[in-house]
Amino acid sequence: MAVPSAVLLLGPGVVLAQDFEAVLAAPDDVELNLTYAREQARLGHLSEAASTLERILINHPDRHSVRLFYAVTLYRLGDLQTARAQFVQLEGAPLSPEQRSEALTYSRRVNEGLAPSTSGGSLSAGVVYDDNATGLYFTDFDIFGTPAEESGTSSEVALSLHGSTRIGTDRLWQAYGRAFLMDRSSLDGAAIDYQRADLEAGLLRETRLVETRMAFIVRHNRLEGDPQLTEVGGRASLSWRYTNQTSLGIRAEAVDQDFDEPAIDSFAFVLGGDRDGTRFTAGVGIVHRMTARTTLSGNLDFEAKSAGYEPFGYSGPRLSGSIDHRFDKGVYLVGQASMRWLEYDAPDPFFLFGETREDDRAYARVTLGAPLTALGLAGSMADDINLEGGISYGRRDSTSPVADYDGFSADLRLVWRFGARN
Repeated sequence: MAVPSAVLLLGPGVVLAQDFEAVLAAPDDVELNLTYAREQARLGHLSEAASTLERILINHPDRHSVRLFYAVTLYRLGDLQTARAQFVQLEGAPLSPEQRSEALTYSRRVNEGLAPSTSGGSLSAGVVYDDNATGLYFTDFDIFGTPAEESGTSSEVALSLHGSTRIGTDRLWQAYGRAFLMDRSSLDGAAIDYQRADLEAGLLRETRLVETRMAFIVRHNRLEGDPQLTEVGGRASLSWRYTNQTSLGIRAEAVDQDFDEPAIDSFAFVLGGDRDGTRFTAGVGIVHRMTARTTLSGNLDFEAKSAGYEPFGYSGPRLSGSIDHRFDKGVYLVGQASMRWLEYDAPDPFFLFGETREDDRAYARVTLGAPLTALGLAGSMADDINLEGGISYGRRDSTSPVADYDGFSADLRLVWRFGARN
């Protein structure tokens, strides 16, 4: 059969529509319309894909695989009510085991999105190796030569929880909360004991195109068994879905910082202050879904910190980005990178002999993960537990005599995700 002039063949089973009207003119050509819908979904044109799939189902309501594709597309569009109606129609339909698994997964996500209250989280446990463990947590000086790098291995356990409940007569607002707890304990070498706790509680308003958040936040860090830093403040953010595949966002955060540093605090009367102060961050971001499996994000932020001892205050921009790619069977690859440029507020006569500190800081990480089912393991929880490994690199170039930092980390962990996905 001749290929219609409406499409250009790109490869086996893939076409690029050149004339949408020609596709509309062939409503009975299921394969042509389905191929067009797949290509539109791959490009992130979800509304066009959904419209094409709906036309197919009007003429062929027993095409269950098409209905599954349609339901998932509606879920990605945020039309949860219609998506749930489609999944209800699929409950007794003959589907392959893979299709049934996909239908159950997305049906659960739809129900979670429509539920008046949701909760969930993750629990992870693993080991971390740092080739420069002390430099990662402490600021060293190279007055007597660059400090020797000391490696170490740590255990790490982390718990993340989240929950929300819809409020108001229109049910557009949600009260939500998040918590993150992490403990890293030394196993050998120069590894450092470190604990972190983050709490967030606020209001969230979601419409099809706009998401708004306002929250109260608390963060607390402990280092070597002692308090290190407590931050208390608030944040606000707004995200706007510009197109089906692109979202734009703005955000701002302000916190009061309370450092627990006995060595510096003991000199506060001489310095005229310590590191305590306020920190303000504001930024813009973009998230773009390149394909159904690949998402890119980028952020530009500006950070400013004040301190009782003025040379400890700083300001500067931060540029960051990430790529998230999903493979078959739930395997995923995530890459992240960031750069910070910090200029401190005043010359430091006490610690830097009158120099004004400037820092260039870089960070990069690659994470590869897969559910246990993708590794050939079976069980009722195997699809919710991932084996995850990552490699990280950090660098800090500072004004002498502050020592530069350069180090790699590697980690391997099991991650159990439970309840509603967030």
